[in-house]
Amino acid sequence: MSQWKLFRVVLCSIVFGLSRPAFSAEDESTATPMRLEINTPYSEMATDFPPWPQEVIIAGESVHRYKRFYSGDIAVEIYESEPLTLRIDDFPIDEFVTVISGKLILTVAGEEPQHFEVGDSVLIPKGFTGIWEMQGNYRELLVMMNESE
Repeated sequence: MSQWKLFRVVLCSIVFGLSRPAFSAEDESTATPMRLEINTPYSEMATDFPPWPQEVIIAGESVHRYKRFYSGDIAVEIYESEPLTLRIDDFPIDEFVTVISGKLILTVAGEEPQHFEVGDSVLIPKGFTGIWEMQGNYRELLVMMNESE
């Protein structure tokens, strides 16, 4: 199994419940709207996210952290990364992203790069293949779908 495929398995395990989230779909309290604190301090973010495999890193270092807000049919979290450029092959999940700080550049082979800045949102579909570049002190609010239909 390649490092990338192994990382995808680990990523999905973490995203979909390896660690017990603060809230889950089974909690009755989740029927109440939940405020998402997008400016969560660095000290409150987890760093147990595995590093990206070297084989997918084009530039930068794999230093990142996250804060899980919710996990049920979807997972909602803040993800933060130091500047990093990755070559993604067959992204394993659907992911909705809103850029909170820094800049995201997504490039599909043969197409123009798509730039996303603070306040911009993008849907990255399962199967995305291309370049994923996070610039500056990158932070995003993301919603990950547990299964694509």
